[in-house]
Parts: sequence; C-alpha cells; structure tokens
Amino acid sequence: MTTDRMTLQRFEAITAAYGARPDRWPAAERDAANALLADSAAARTLLEGAAALDGLLDMVPAPAPAPTMRAAILAAAPRAATLSLAGRLAEAWRAFSGEFGGFRAAGPVLAASLLLGVAAGSLLSDGAGGASDPDLLQLALLDEQFAEY
Repeated sequence: MTTDRMTLQRFEAITAAYGARPDRWPAAERDAANALLADSAAARTLLEGAAALDGLLDMVPAPAPAPTMRAAILAAAPRAATLSLAGRLAEAWRAFSGEFGGFRAAGPVLAASLLLGVAAGSLLSDGAGGASDPDLLQLALLDEQFAEY
C-alpha cells in the first residue's frame, strides 16, 4: 500500500493494463487509485472509458483452438506413468511408511491388531459353538422329515 498520491497518468496506465475493476488492480496501488477516483473527475472519466472497453472485450467470444494446435499440445504434454496394481500398492506403501515411520511401526501395529482381534472375538461371541450347545445338524438328522439335509 502506498501513501503517495497517484497521478492521472499512472491511473490511466493501471486502467489500460488491468481494466476498470478495482479488484484486478495491483493491491499496493489500489487505495491510492480509489482516493484519486474520489477526488478527480478526469479519473472517473478514464474509469468509464475503461469500463466501456471491458464491456466490449467481454462480448467477444473466446476463439476455439485449431484441431492441429490441440493435437500438438496434447502430444507434447507429459503422460502420467501407468502403474500396475503391484506398482500402485508399492507406491501407496512407500507413502504410508514414510508418513508413519516405515517398518518401525509394523511391530506395534501387528501387536495392536492381534490384541483387537482377540478382544473383539471374545466380546462379540454369543456362546454359540460351545460344548454345552447341541449340534443342530445332528438334531435335524434325528427327525425324518429333514433327511435331505
């Protein structure tokens, strides 16, 4: 942000280069330009001219690129390396291991997963399959109407 007064010539250069919208002007000169606009009728006339030019330029449709130019740009663009599933898994492992400590984290993670598996198995079991429960298949075979099982 500048504390100097802006000249009319500098304001004209800014509106010629950046247009009439203040948000497109350089941030360091925006306050000085707005102060000049508040004080100078000539600056407001320049701004109106820049706004009219901006309106005309906005009405012009953007030209479509020629097919040969488009093909040349696409041919020159770098291609992403296609990785196999194993390559993608290896890259994901490298990213994971770099982020979380690599092989040093494997032991604690394995121990925690085993502990969670045992705890979940004991907490979630409903007692089915114990020695005191009757074998339902054997009971079904005792009844003759379930012989096909």
